[in-house]
Amino acid sequence: MRVIYKQIENYLTYCEKVRKMSPVTIKTKRYILERFVKETNLKNLKQLSNAVFDQYVAGLTQGGASGRSVNTYSAGIIAFAKYYQELGLTMPLKTVLIQKLKERKAERTFYTSEEIERASQFASPELKLIIQIMFETGMRIAEVTRLRISDFEGQRICFVGKGNKAREVYIRAETLALIKSYVWDNSIQDYLWGNTLNGEPPTTHTIRKKLKRAFLLAGFPDFYPHALRHSFATNLQFKGASVAEIKEMMGHSSIATTEKYLHGFSGKMRELFEKYN
Repeated sequence: MRVIYKQIENYLTYCEKVRKMSPVTIKTKRYILERFVKETNLKNLKQLSNAVFDQYVAGLTQGGASGRSVNTYSAGIIAFAKYYQELGLTMPLKTVLIQKLKERKAERTFYTSEEIERASQFASPELKLIIQIMFETGMRIAEVTRLRISDFEGQRICFVGKGNKAREVYIRAETLALIKSYVWDNSIQDYLWGNTLNGEPPTTHTIRKKLKRAFLLAGFPDFYPHALRHSFATNLQFKGASVAEIKEMMGHSSIATTEKYLHGFSGKMRELFEKYN
């Protein structure tokens, strides 16, 4: 094993054990770092220079990656390098010389239930269920990708979301029936979409590609998975939900403005779901 891979493992162990980062965050960091190493052929972090870093960023940009995506990858690599610099590892890289790329203002896209149904016609039964769950619950793609059978309690789904926050969402009875049939037909034992040789779920990258293809075939070339979460919120708004109710159902609680809306909803998640579905 190359030294760089040992360095990655040690860093990820620190992120997990000391920083208490979620499994989803760890998986994302692993993907970013291993892709970086593969494409640069770096053998040891001691060799990392600004020239190597800049060449990698240039490759991402030429490959069509957005400024936001490039900045996300860059941040992951920089955090990795800074960790070892703090430990005393010497490398040519000067992080202060790295500049963020300009990011275009995100254009919010949402789809109606009719448009989502059209895209679902181009999806496999498994992917159709993923689309349905994301639209009914507002779950993020990483959260849906790692769903387990044990996360389901009837129509309620309990899971650990962004920021290691325990969350609950609800699905329709019809959707639950489809999931039960899918589990039975495919002999699923653990991860909902994990009928693979190693028992692990697919990567978010794999699911993202499948989603993009289904929506492309339906006539939506600019689809991105997070648009389903936005569609969930917009659908609630169209049906008359208040801002406070929408924020609660989406699990937003990271800013003071959001937190003041959360106190009145303890134990009322099912009522909110049934009110707007």
